[in-house]
Amino acid sequence: MLKKLSSKFQWRQILRVTLLCLVFIAFIISVSFTEKKQEEMLCTEVNITMKNPFDHDFIDRDDVLQLINNKFGMLKGKPMHSINISLLENIINNNPFVSHAEVFSTIDGRLNIELIPRNPIVRVMNSFNESFYIDEEGMFMPLSEKYSALVPVANGFITDKEVLRKVRVNENPEAVDTSFHPLTIEKVFMLARYLKKHEFWNSQIQQVFVNADGDLELIPRVGNHTIVLGDEKEMDEKFNKLFIFYNEGLNTQGWNKYSTINLKYKDQIVCTKKIMNGK
Repeated sequence: MLKKLSSKFQWRQILRVTLLCLVFIAFIISVSFTEKKQEEMLCTEVNITMKNPFDHDFIDRDDVLQLINNKFGMLKGKPMHSINISLLENIINNNPFVSHAEVFSTIDGRLNIELIPRNPIVRVMNSFNESFYIDEEGMFMPLSEKYSALVPVANGFITDKEVLRKVRVNENPEAVDTSFHPLTIEKVFMLARYLKKHEFWNSQIQQVFVNADGDLELIPRVGNHTIVLGDEKEMDEKFNKLFIFYNEGLNTQGWNKYSTINLKYKDQIVCTKKIMNGK
């Protein structure tokens, strides 16, 4: 009886090991077949998706295709294993108009490219006649021959150059940080980012001028006056004062009564009346 039980147990073990070996062999054959099939798989389509919530055309699908063709030639019809996806992704990400790009393939031979373009918030014209954009992440962007963004223009005494490539981003400008001393261009960026977040001021302010003292002056679309903001600090307080003054002052006294509206001083607005008829 014991011999029979032992023999049964041995046969079960042999059967189990045999089944495992067969499964392993089938897996190896399947992997080899898949790898061979993938090596033979040709690129059937290049699918480019522009994840673009912004209303501008600095870069489009045709631009991306041209960039790819210039570096790799036509990808459609090429073996998938010959396409260096990592290199392709790096090349697209290095385009100055691209914020982020991802490239991946599917088992049916499609090459998918998903990218997010950069979103400019201010155009800078510095003291060296350089002109470039700064996007919402603080990265510099060159001008484009095909598109011009409708954003505020910053000029005046700006000596920071395009070679900086990126500004330092102070995520909490209202907090006291004695270690952070912003450059002029960084003050311009912080102001532009503030304007971008507030629809009314983004529509109202068309130009930022940096005067010889380093103060930020704003030129509005409506009203023939200059707004002296001063530095980049306490912008909520300054723009709230200005909004109240617009509603309670200029709406009753007229939008062209003053030549300057100075917001530099705490808890007050200092205005300079226009000189009419030489008086």
